[in-house]
Amino acid sequence: MRWTSWHHGRPGSCARPSEPGSLAVGVPDDTGILAAGMELLDGTVIAMHGPLVRVQIGDRTLVVSSRRRLNWEGGTPVQARLVVGDHVMVEVQGDEGVVVAVHARRNSLVRKAPSSTRAQVLAVNVDQALLVFASRSPEPKPGLIDRFLVACAIADIEAVLVINKIDQGTHEIDPWLHHYAAVGYPVLRVSARTAWGLGQLKRLLPDRTTLFCGPSGAGKSSLLNRVYPGFRLKVGSLSESTGKGTHTTTTAELMPLPYGGFVVDTPGLKEFGVWDPTAEQLQTAFPEIAECMGRCRYPDCIHLHEPECAVQEAVEAGRIWDSRYRSYRKMVEEALA
Repeated sequence: MRWTSWHHGRPGSCARPSEPGSLAVGVPDDTGILAAGMELLDGTVIAMHGPLVRVQIGDRTLVVSSRRRLNWEGGTPVQARLVVGDHVMVEVQGDEGVVVAVHARRNSLVRKAPSSTRAQVLAVNVDQALLVFASRSPEPKPGLIDRFLVACAIADIEAVLVINKIDQGTHEIDPWLHHYAAVGYPVLRVSARTAWGLGQLKRLLPDRTTLFCGPSGAGKSSLLNRVYPGFRLKVGSLSESTGKGTHTTTTAELMPLPYGGFVVDTPGLKEFGVWDPTAEQLQTAFPEIAECMGRCRYPDCIHLHEPECAVQEAVEAGRIWDSRYRSYRKMVEEALA
């Protein structure tokens, strides 16, 4: 078997999914020569349909198959499955094709799969994540917000906290939401129903790939329909018995915006287990805890039970919100278990 080198342009924050560039990767080929009428083209995975892959190649979209054994640039990742946002190489002949190689991922948002020890990659190669929670119903949980924020920090993805449905009232979030802005997280208050605050949200999107994620029922699909009515996403409601949202988005999908950029709509998540973090990663993922690093008595302090710990002292003094510290402790204990 011979290997042929091909070139690929991975989109940056201002690129379309398939622009020419200079990244080279080897593609296995039995003859070293493409069959007559066949092209090897760059594309971006925009949706998965079981064994089939929907890929955007330039201005056209194809539904193609995938080789069972793909060539992964930089080595096989934690979850060796194609996901939305992957930059791939496709052998195309007419309207048919097959994915043969995957380029190195710039970043990956990963969580622990529910009721499993496996990793689940939600999306890759994104510039920012908009974490959408409702102001009242379903009730926003700071602990779940913290897990989303930590996963984004570990993946080196900018995170923006978006509180939707503020037309329903904000008395439930007012006592604690300011703690997130105080440690540096951008916080937007919006209403998909009244369009309040949508201007500031829209200004974040051009020429970037943005992941929309959060719990079911928070209004992600409603916000996306407001951002661009052409999406025409199905909108769900709350379950009367549980007060939780119902899933309207069943699979992640990468969708182009008419003014440049892309959004990734993801299914609602009821829980979020941070995938295999180290204690050091968790310390730096909490800005207020990272700020205290180096002030503890012991250099290897992980801020749980150690004496003369600057973090615990800051919590006792009210400089670190105790809810955030409880989230940190729980994640560290999970990581060390």
